[in-house]
Amino acid sequence: MFTFFGLFADPATDLPQRIAEAWPDLKLTRLEHPISAVAVRFNEDDQNRLGEGILPPDVLRTIELISVEVPANRFLLLRTECFGGICHNWGRIIQDGRTLFEAEGDGALRRLIGHWGVDIGPQEIFEPLSRSFKWD
Repeated sequence: MFTFFGLFADPATDLPQRIAEAWPDLKLTRLEHPISAVAVRFNEDDQNRLGEGILPPDVLRTIELISVEVPANRFLLLRTECFGGICHNWGRIIQDGRTLFEAEGDGALRRLIGHWGVDIGPQEIFEPLSRSFKWD
């Protein structure tokens, strides 16, 4: 089984500092492909404390508050659970303190990443969700 809970956001000058202030134990990574973003993977405790289809309310609220400080930036909160090669994704796009888009189930990851103007295709290949991706 593979589980993931993370945040992807448009890069902004002081955004890494704001994220580090909210979650000092997390390491940030910079993505350039398929989207340009600052990314963090939350700890397993954050991933497993709620059921499928739910984003932790405290994390969601913190992202809403940070997004108000950088209103032009998009933020994607994403959860993924894979078992036997079958993955279930759910998440939401937040901008300026508001949820702009939510998706769950078939094609959800593709629709969410599509908000960056990128089509990851029907196979929904997104490198940060691979076991080999380096989060350190």
